[in-house]
Formats: sequence, C-alpha cells, structure tokens
Amino acid sequence: MAKYYFVTDVLEKTDTPSVFKDVHKIGSIPAYPGIYKCQSCGYEDVINRECEKFPPCSNCSAKKGANTWKLLVQATDD
Repeated sequence: MAKYYFVTDVLEKTDTPSVFKDVHKIGSIPAYPGIYKCQSCGYEDVINRECEKFPPCSNCSAKKGANTWKLLVQATDD
C-alpha cells in the first residue's frame, strides 16, 4: 500500500482516471513511471522512466511469470 505525508503539496487528482484501471502484462511497455501493484500477490514495485518493459514480479512465487500490473501512483515532473 502506498503511504504519503504531504497530501496538499504532493498529491493531485488526475484528469485521466482510466490509466489506473488498465492491466499491464509482462513485457508490455509502461505508459507512465510510477508505483505498480502485482495483481497476483499484491507486491508494489516502482517502474521508472528507464524501464523499457514490465518485468515479472520479483515477489511472486506462486504464479511465476504469470502476473500482471496495475498503476497505483503515477509519477510526474510537475
């Protein structure tokens, strides 16, 4: 679970809530840097601008290689 401290200074409501509903498969290209949640085990991981494709979950042992990701927190330069 993502935690935060300065709500008014750091967080901003998005104009595109649909990006948080999209499910991303391993190997697909991330549209945004941010914190993503594994849909198999719940592990949260950072995907940065350097990441060219979604990796398998490093925490998932039950369904190795079969996980998908959902965006939790979108990182911006604003």
